[in-house]
Amino acid sequence: MIEIKNKFFIRTIICLLIGVFIIFSYSTIYAKYIFQNEFCVANLNIDRTKPKIELVDIKNTNSKYTNYANKTHIITVRIKVTDKNLKEVFLDNEHVRVKISDKIVKNVNIKYNKIQDIENGKIYDIELSSLQGNGILKLDILEGTAKDSGELESDLLEINTKITIDNIAPTGELIENKISDGKVNANIKLSEQIRKVEGWKFSKDGLNIEKEFTNNISYELPIVDFAGNNGSVTINITKATYINIVYASHNSMVGWSYGYGNYDIAGKNAIAENPIYKTEALAFNISGNVDDDFVQGSSYIYTHWGEGSYGKCKTSNVIYNYGYNPLDGSFKSMKSSDLVTMQEKKYFQLGGSGINSDRNTDLNGNNPIPTVVAGQYKYGISGIRFKLKDYSYFSIVYQIFVDNVGWIKTSSNGQECMYAKDKPMSAFRIALVPNTEKQYVIDTWNKDVGTSNIK
Repeated sequence: MIEIKNKFFIRTIICLLIGVFIIFSYSTIYAKYIFQNEFCVANLNIDRTKPKIELVDIKNTNSKYTNYANKTHIITVRIKVTDKNLKEVFLDNEHVRVKISDKIVKNVNIKYNKIQDIENGKIYDIELSSLQGNGILKLDILEGTAKDSGELESDLLEINTKITIDNIAPTGELIENKISDGKVNANIKLSEQIRKVEGWKFSKDGLNIEKEFTNNISYELPIVDFAGNNGSVTINITKATYINIVYASHNSMVGWSYGYGNYDIAGKNAIAENPIYKTEALAFNISGNVDDDFVQGSSYIYTHWGEGSYGKCKTSNVIYNYGYNPLDGSFKSMKSSDLVTMQEKKYFQLGGSGINSDRNTDLNGNNPIPTVVAGQYKYGISGIRFKLKDYSYFSIVYQIFVDNVGWIKTSSNGQECMYAKDKPMSAFRIALVPNTEKQYVIDTWNKDVGTSNIK
């Protein structure tokens, strides 16, 4: 019995050992066949960022007033387009919208230029010209102008350039107010703000300008707004008496005409009757708050009697000579010793009446003018020169009219105004002007050069 139990126990132990052996043996065999590998199914790069369009800067060829432009200027809008996977940029009229005063405009020239490639993007210029209309310039870069490889599109970009497009010329209305001592204050009410005008005082809002005048004057004052549009205001001062220039003119067959003031055309009536009638004599009265010799004048006189000869004015008895008067190259003024009295006023005179009179002789009674020659009206004052004693504040400008030639170029401040020594004038005009207005008057008068305009 004991032997049987021992055999059973021994068998049981053996079975357990065999079981453990088998288990460990099986695990070892399983480990031999483990595969350690990695498999790449796909490499995905997910892009959820849209292309971006940004404003870089804005340039205006109206460089002094960059917030204003008109149709003559060019506005350049520079933009930057960026995206890591940028595919296409559609810069064209289908993707760019131009607005002025919030209204879409079509009649505008647009150029698109790629400036450079940059990292993950490009730089472009949008050039705008011939901008019509009036108002604030805006630019819309529409949605979808740029697209990336993932088919994502750029958003709408609204650009306010803050540039005012202005194609309307400025205007102004002159109001003349007489102030103390015979001076006049000229005030101009403007339609809009304008660029600086030398010699004029601007109000705080820039919509009124004013200037003080001491004598009457007429000319066109050019004005320019910030956008570069040109306008003008007619300056016509008629109430000033602080300084007075009054002159008279004697024309062939017409005689003396009086009452001309600063800038008036002397000889106007003679030209209207017959431009062949020549200016034979001029007389000037200067009064007011200036010295007697403040305005000085001389002339060149062309006569039938020739060089070295003298003549006598038939109405005033003033002696004149052929050629430059005064003969010594000096000038006449209200201080001259041979002043004449006309209509109860003193004048200094240049030339003399009767230069074209039939059978008129020189001072010594020689060489009478033949009837046939007198009827041709060939003689008179051919040239004039005027100057001022002091040019600190004023200038003097003058211009002559010659038959079959018209008005010639305006002269000033001692310059000679003459077409030819043997071509006397038929009319003239003169003006004492502030230095700041000198060029305006010259420019206004020179518009008539070569014409017969006597308005």
